[in-house]
Amino acid sequence: TQTFGNPSSIHKFGQESHSVIERARLQLATALNCEPGEIIFTGSGSESNNLVLQGILKSGDHIITSAYEHPAILNVVEALQAKDVEATLINPNENGVVDCTEVVSAIQPNTKLISIMAVNNELGTINPIAKLGEISAENNILFHTDAVQMFGKLPMDLSDIHIDFLSMSAHKLYGPKGVGALYIRQGNTLPAILHGGGQEDDLRPGTENIAGISGFGLAAELATQNIASN
Repeated sequence: TQTFGNPSSIHKFGQESHSVIERARLQLATALNCEPGEIIFTGSGSESNNLVLQGILKSGDHIITSAYEHPAILNVVEALQAKDVEATLINPNENGVVDCTEVVSAIQPNTKLISIMAVNNELGTINPIAKLGEISAENNILFHTDAVQMFGKLPMDLSDIHIDFLSMSAHKLYGPKGVGALYIRQGNTLPAILHGGGQEDDLRPGTENIAGISGFGLAAELATQNIASN
C-alpha cells in the first residue's frame, strides 16, 4: 500500500520498489544457499519451466524427462516435439521414483537437457535430484528440476548439489499466487523467449509485480526458518 513506484525507474518511488525486489531476491537466495544474482523472478513455476525448456532446446536436440511431470513440463515438451525436438519420457518405478539407471540408459549424443521434478505433485514421492545432477554434469548435459512441490518443504542447499536450473512458485509455500522464480546457476545463460524491457536480466520483460515478489520473499524466509518443525 506504500510502495508503488516502477522498480525500473530511477526516481525515489521507483528505487523504493527496486529495494523491495532485491530484498526478496536475497530471501530466496538465502533459502537456497545460492547467490542473489542467480534468482530470476517470473509469473509462475510454469513460466520458469518454459524459460528453460524453450530457451535451451532447439530442433534436433534431445530431452530426457519423466512421464509423470506436471503439465507445465509435459505440455512444453509436446510443443517442442512439434518443432523436431526429441524426447524420452522415463516411467517412475513401482515406488513412484525415477530410476537413475534408466536416465543414464536414455542419454543420446544429442541430449541437451535432463529435466526431472524434485517431488511429484500427485504422489509426493521424492526423486534423487542430487544424483541426477551428478549424472548430468558427468555427461556434460544441463540439468533442470521443477522444484515447485519441494521448495520450502525440504532443505535445499544449491552450494552442495549440481543443479543448473530450478523452478519455484510462491503459492506452494503460502505465498501469493501469480509469482514464481527461476534459479540459474552462475555460468549458465538462457536466451530470452519473451522480449521487451530489460527486467530480470532481460529474461522476464514487463514491470515487476512487487507485491507478489515481496510476499514470495517473506514466504521463503518463513518456510526456511520453520522447515524442521513443519
